[in-house]
Amino acid sequence: MLFSSSVVSAFMMLSGVSALPQPDEGGLMGRASPSPCPAGSYRYNTTACAYCPAGSYCDGTSGQAKLCSPGFYQPNINSTACLGTPKGYYTNSQGNAAATPCPAGTYQPNTIQVGCNGAPSGRFQSLPGQACVCLTCSGWGAPLKNNNINPVNCSGSTPNSYPGSGDGCLSKTTNGYHAATCQQDANGACPIDPSGTNLTICG
Repeated sequence: MLFSSSVVSAFMMLSGVSALPQPDEGGLMGRASPSPCPAGSYRYNTTACAYCPAGSYCDGTSGQAKLCSPGFYQPNINSTACLGTPKGYYTNSQGNAAATPCPAGTYQPNTIQVGCNGAPSGRFQSLPGQACVCLTCSGWGAPLKNNNINPVNCSGSTPNSYPGSGDGCLSKTTNGYHAATCQQDANGACPIDPSGTNLTICG
């Protein structure tokens, strides 16, 4: 049975300040001590349990809510475990209710991660939240040592490049191809190189 708002307020006054998020009104469950709190909830004070907050889990073993570790998150209340971050996402602190997408210029091919990989020279990633990275097209370069977002069209005294060239744009003749464009699709798919080279790297 849920407690009234006045009883909830009394419980909050008696329990003091908690490092965990306080239960929303109506979030307390009547449980007489010493009965244990069920999995998915934690002991809020001596007479009541509360639903486990988002960003934490309550496995029913200690009576306490435990914050999700880096690399994990939990968007729901009343949870018994945290979720590992999916590919293209990360969390680098405790208690996350949501996974953070890798920013443009970075990618993450693995799950349960605390950070992202920067797109190195010869590779780029124009979109956030991606598991793969793209090699540059023929005639295009990505000269930064890290975090290349968009490739640049080679021209002037350095009009050439091999697909994925780590040297960026080159003055010497390459494979005879020069892609007219070198852009990712909105769904994250890497461009197709006119030389037939596969430009997608997912590892």
